[in-house]
Amino acid sequence: MVQTTNETSALQSTLADRLKEGGMWTWAYVDASGNREDPQHLAALQRRKAEDALRAAGADADVIDTVMAELEETPGVAAPVSRYVLVRDGELVLSEVLPGRMHAAQSIGHDPVPDLLPLLAHRPMDVPFLVVQVGREGGGYRAFHLGHADHPDRRDEDRVQGRTDTLHKVKGGGWAHLRWQHHTEEIWKQTSAEVAASIEEAVRRLSPRLIVVAGDIRARELLLKELSTEARSLVSEVPIDPRADDAADAALVEHVEIALARVLASRRHDVEDLLRTHVGRGDNQTVSGLGSVVGALQQAQASVVALDHQALGDRQLLALAAAPWVATAPEQASGVAVLGTVPAACALVRAIALTDAELILVNAASLPGGAVAAALLRWPVGPPVPA
Repeated sequence: MVQTTNETSALQSTLADRLKEGGMWTWAYVDASGNREDPQHLAALQRRKAEDALRAAGADADVIDTVMAELEETPGVAAPVSRYVLVRDGELVLSEVLPGRMHAAQSIGHDPVPDLLPLLAHRPMDVPFLVVQVGREGGGYRAFHLGHADHPDRRDEDRVQGRTDTLHKVKGGGWAHLRWQHHTEEIWKQTSAEVAASIEEAVRRLSPRLIVVAGDIRARELLLKELSTEARSLVSEVPIDPRADDAADAALVEHVEIALARVLASRRHDVEDLLRTHVGRGDNQTVSGLGSVVGALQQAQASVVALDHQALGDRQLLALAAAPWVATAPEQASGVAVLGTVPAACALVRAIALTDAELILVNAASLPGGAVAAALLRWPVGPPVPA
């Protein structure tokens, strides 16, 4: 079923609060992968170029030092990975490690209008998810939210410790062995039921979009049998036990990243389908085209904005100091001070954050009429077109 509700992240809400305060912003979005030849030399060269770019843009030494200190830290995440650092009036606002390929070109700047596109491209929506690990001795979950600073933010966890007095099946024969083995199996099932109950409570409370289950194969089987149909529909099973070794633990991390990418892709496809559905109905619940999307953002009418930032090319828009936040021309500014003429993607993404809309990055070919931007609206633009 298509989700029509807004799913903006807590990170985006925090950014909106800071953006409304104004100020001078400094940012750096760079590749931080360590799988390149002579990575230390390349990283040092990259930092030097970033420092030169910030100095040329007018950033003072203290601000540059703040950004450089963050870029010097090792990401601690397997390649590909990037870094995004954001500073406002000399104060570090956030420093993120962003696993996966870069979603936009390298961006370094010092301006009243920050480039938030790389950040929201990696963290476009709030995605609560659970990582479950189970074994014969028990199991539990950790709850995370994609859409917060650094790595997914651990919010909640629970662990069930099963009985360990008769957990291991023994070799042998005869009726005594059969009874012992049956008793052990019942303990595993009881433990699995307790772990499942803990997960079900978390599903009711946190509404996760994904449940990743890893661990002993038999423990996974028993757990899945105990979960409700709703919870099982969210499960992505990892065919490894992350406790085995470091490689298995890394495989779990990679599995989680891939599963999250699928969740985001599913959301993108849902939005594309919903846009086409509304256009087909002619119910005026959508607009398409750069000018129309700007108009919707000016009215805080856009709930979801689908954008092909690459197709925008070198188009520019006006970024405003207060609502309506963005304009195509000075006469649209409603008397609000213009912060500057900036790349259209920067102005749009800033307005999306400020109006609590959701950003979905798409290919223009998937949008109605091949437009570079389209929006789902919180209320229609006019009466429906007669059938």
